[in-house]
Amino acid sequence: MSKLHQPNVRNIRAESPSLQVGKNGLSDSFLNELNNRLKKDKTIKIKFLKNSPFNSRQEAVSALKAILNSNSEVIETRGWTVIIQKKS
Repeated sequence: MSKLHQPNVRNIRAESPSLQVGKNGLSDSFLNELNNRLKKDKTIKIKFLKNSPFNSRQEAVSALKAILNSNSEVIETRGWTVIIQKKS
């Protein structure tokens, strides 16, 4: 992780998640909201809830990486929480 990313990550670690993935999983409405938040905030925190359709953290992160467009990336994963940042 470059030094440019660190201040944003430190600030967002302390915040509550911007989005939560629940029983509907990575639905179209979730994807629309994800894209809107990335346009607005550049860095967001996503929490996978216990009732999400994913059996493991790796499965959840892999699914999220698969749907992210080329303009954003997963920069940190801690437990069931993921921080995503829009590439500059």
